[in-house]
Amino acid sequence: MRPPALTQFRTLAGEAVFDAVRRRVVAAIAVVSLLSLMLVDTCTTCSGGEVVVNGEVREMTAIAGWTGAVTFAVLGLWSIVLAGVLASEHLAQTLADGTATLALARPVGRGTFAFARLAGSLVIAFATGAVLLGATALFLEARSGLPTGPALAAAAHCAVGAVTIAALAMTTSLYLPRIATVLLVFVATGAITLANLIAMFRDAPGGLMGAIDRFGPPLATSILVALSPWIDQVQIPGSPLEIAIRQGGWAVAGIALLWAAFSRMEIQD
Repeated sequence: MRPPALTQFRTLAGEAVFDAVRRRVVAAIAVVSLLSLMLVDTCTTCSGGEVVVNGEVREMTAIAGWTGAVTFAVLGLWSIVLAGVLASEHLAQTLADGTATLALARPVGRGTFAFARLAGSLVIAFATGAVLLGATALFLEARSGLPTGPALAAAAHCAVGAVTIAALAMTTSLYLPRIATVLLVFVATGAITLANLIAMFRDAPGGLMGAIDRFGPPLATSILVALSPWIDQVQIPGSPLEIAIRQGGWAVAGIALLWAAFSRMEIQD
């Protein structure tokens, strides 16, 4: 008797999480996260004093929103990149060592197996992001007086962006070596971020950058729009609802592409 798909998914996802924890890259991520928190802790203590902006002396408290938004956005984008890096071999490795063949020899659907591997890598990415972004939000609230509501909304956008990048990275890993997939994660996230920032703080870009901003996943845009109560003078390219729909649409498309690619892939016994 074939177990229900949900039961299969839970079992396989649990195994995927344990596999992810045993990978050496997770230890490196833990170290980087700890160093990042130490840096954020140090930076947020500098909430007093003065700073010169365009030749004008201003209190640090007057620009706390901007510094907080930049700090939170950078860590949010870093969490998205980590999700892509973790997913870049989490499914492909099972094809290389034969784990996928053994699992699929049982009555397990390919989609269930692929989604379980994606979930396993995302659990680690979400846990890392929750620690980084949660601690940062608490630091900013306690030391700079910034409300946590916008931070929670921005963290939700980071989670959806992480799903998108992880699903696309996992799909790419079926066809390219791991190092190439990891490089693509960094390049793609960097290009999307640059296009989003150009559109928000300068005139609407044209050409390739304009197309990336208008049609690509709004990774940086969605985070900064959520943090807009902290900052001012931000030109939002589109309504918040349209940005949220495009963000969610890319996540669904990434998952669907992973399912389609893995379902059609020839697996050697």
